[in-house]
Amino acid sequence: MSTVWRLSALLAVAFLAGCGFQLRGEITLPPELAHIRVQVADAFSPLQGNLEQALARAGAREPTGKERSALLRISRNQMKRMPLSVGRTGRVQEYSMRYEVVMTLTDATGSVVVPEQEIALERSYQFETLRAQGTPGEEEVVRTELERDMTQAILRRIRAAVTDP
Repeated sequence: MSTVWRLSALLAVAFLAGCGFQLRGEITLPPELAHIRVQVADAFSPLQGNLEQALARAGAREPTGKERSALLRISRNQMKRMPLSVGRTGRVQEYSMRYEVVMTLTDATGSVVVPEQEIALERSYQFETLRAQGTPGEEEVVRTELERDMTQAILRRIRAAVTDP
């Protein structure tokens, strides 16, 4: 009986590999994008480091010296916190955190791979005045999740642009 299960598992893996299945977040870059330089408008944003790490996991390297490279340019990188609902006393009860990025990807020859486009993500969270000390921690968690999700959204845009339709 265990031989049947092993054979079934092997067959399932073969089918998944044969159809081109990849785990979410995994990206395979073509050779012309093997060297990518990341340029983010906000130098203090963690987005640049997150993107560099994610691209390195995908096989990209930072260019050395005057080596020609593709350029992932983030021209706008902005996170905003906006009140979403206000209670009877006039105090904010819920906030919305919005993360907006404008990106462009060009290859080493200067050809546009991903034209300029905006990506926006939004999350909301509760602000409880009785637990005001815990709320900044919740805001930080939402901010970190948005930064992680934005990195994945940018990688998905790149993957969609470089895969054959």
